[in-house]
Amino acid sequence: MTPTTATRTFGRGRSRGVAAALTAITLAAAASGCGTTTDTPPAPDGGSMPTSTSAAPPTVCTDLIDQFTRTDLCDVDAVLSDAAAALYSYRPAEQTQKGVNIDSAATLLNPAWVRDLGVSYSALAPVTGADWDRWAAAGTVVDADAAVTADDHPADTDTLVRRVVAVHQSLIAPDSTVIGELPPIALYMTATRANRLAGWAVSGVTVR
Repeated sequence: MTPTTATRTFGRGRSRGVAAALTAITLAAAASGCGTTTDTPPAPDGGSMPTSTSAAPPTVCTDLIDQFTRTDLCDVDAVLSDAAAALYSYRPAEQTQKGVNIDSAATLLNPAWVRDLGVSYSALAPVTGADWDRWAAAGTVVDADAAVTADDHPADTDTLVRRVVAVHQSLIAPDSTVIGELPPIALYMTATRANRLAGWAVSGVTVR
């Protein structure tokens, strides 16, 4: 074997060795992230990287149900109509004072407004003392249905709404028989809330 042959053979082997070494270095660098600027850790167990499941924070009122009346406090029409129905459903034999049934509607009312009313809330019910006493003696109750009307109203804001609410009242005997109807009532009602995430509450009632 001549030196020339040996040299050529050694040169090819060295080239292959260098190429193999460079390939190994390249693969090692790729596997280790060498030469990149990302700090993302490898996925666990060779799987895909987990994605965030966090929901974006709400920007409007959602999922606020009053535990006593089951009213959706985010629905202003529901708050107004349910509050009106509760206020104007009288229980003369049970209530301590003649007038609207504040206790039944309490969780739908703004406490500050109730405090301002004081004992004058009886004036919100167009009922005479004689009728009230007669109903109490007979065990008659008054059941009310209420609905927001399509009447014109001032422009709404995020924290204040005004509506006209129609109330119909039925006289119910102790045996649950309907024995009469009272004249319909139109209410001018106001609902307020602290911000767009908060539930609505009744903050004003005027009988017309």
